[in-house]
Amino acid sequence: MKNNKKTKRTILKTVLITIVIIIVLTGAIINFLIKIKAEANVLIFYHSWVSSGEQAAINALINVFSAKYPTTTIIPTPVVSQSSGGGGVALFNLVKPMVFAKEAPDAFQMHAGYEAKTFVDAGLLENVDDIWKSEKLEEMVPKTVQAMCQFQGHYYSVPINIHRTNVVWYNKKILDENKINPKEITTWDDFFSACQKLREAGVEYPIQMGTTWTAQHTFDQIIASIGIDFYENWINGKVISSSGYDPRLIEAFDIFQRYLSYTNPDHTQVSWDQATARIIAREGAFNIMGDWANGEFKAAKQRYNEDYGSFIVPGTNKMYGFVIDTFQLPQGIQHQKNAKNWLKVVASKEGQDAFNPLKGSISARIDTNISKYDAYQQSAILDFLVMKYMFPAVSNGMPKAFEEKEQKVIAQFIKDLDANKAANEIANYIKTTSMDYTITWELD
Repeated sequence: MKNNKKTKRTILKTVLITIVIIIVLTGAIINFLIKIKAEANVLIFYHSWVSSGEQAAINALINVFSAKYPTTTIIPTPVVSQSSGGGGVALFNLVKPMVFAKEAPDAFQMHAGYEAKTFVDAGLLENVDDIWKSEKLEEMVPKTVQAMCQFQGHYYSVPINIHRTNVVWYNKKILDENKINPKEITTWDDFFSACQKLREAGVEYPIQMGTTWTAQHTFDQIIASIGIDFYENWINGKVISSSGYDPRLIEAFDIFQRYLSYTNPDHTQVSWDQATARIIAREGAFNIMGDWANGEFKAAKQRYNEDYGSFIVPGTNKMYGFVIDTFQLPQGIQHQKNAKNWLKVVASKEGQDAFNPLKGSISARIDTNISKYDAYQQSAILDFLVMKYMFPAVSNGMPKAFEEKEQKVIAQFIKDLDANKAANEIANYIKTTSMDYTITWELD
């Protein structure tokens, strides 16, 4: 009898693992898979972490869960981007109709802020106040992070990490060979002078950039570099005026145009992690990217301050731009107990200290074991606790529709380099969607 039960569990586990979804599937197929797993002791969660460093990180987190709950079969479902929006956009576009149809997975990765608000406003998420209480998150998570996970006095997200966004990564050996000291790069003029020096030394495209969302990411860091007050207006949809738009938008597009002049022309065909790989392979020297890129360097066995390094985006030295990844608890899910167990692991010190050292991010908890993190991450942990200004990325801090519109404007600007046209499009869009800005961010 025991052997029969064991055989049945083995068969069930084999079948479930076999049907793990690797790409974005149609709603009908997904619903079918959920139904046949309804009675099983499984956990189904969706995420967008598919690069080598990201896979290592999520596997480490899964291992922590499996050690605590060995009888639960885990079905992680990575969503691969098939558009310029990146994995986060693809994941959101897949999960949103499932949640609204009340056929959501047991848990799903999502950015804190407006993305979660979409579901909270529709009453489609359970609050997770009990998880915050049982895991003592209010005592261990900084107020900045708490605010991003809270709506109407309740918590609806459990943070797994904090990523810094305003970071320039570089190939240290290329800079050393060309006698470029990254500590002396504090302004955009300094940065572009270094790029020109590298070009004259034979590095044709000193900057490596990926597809549209990574270009958008770069532009947002440029906005921050012009001043925290300007970024505050940006994030609150106030870069408009009676005459059209804030003239600082033109300044931002001018800097971005200079940036593009040193950038690989094939960037629309390059993923963010491929752009990072080119820095590792000495095909370029610089890359503006969030510190999820750190996980790629680590996965490639690169050594911080020996093979690669980082500095803060010019003009943002007193700022900490951030993205917070979270997991949610949808209403009406099949395996609520397992989902809550997953959220407890996500919230735990053990879970965060398994995931983040490999992901390149830092823990959302202040009681993290800092010895588990590399030199870059240790500096980021210290910065996060003392930095004067914090600013959320567009993916955390602005209505979802704006993020998609901005990407289209950026893509067109790259083609025609028309700053006035781009600034007008952004301003006009904000004017017509002003009611969408329901969160007010105070950054200074």
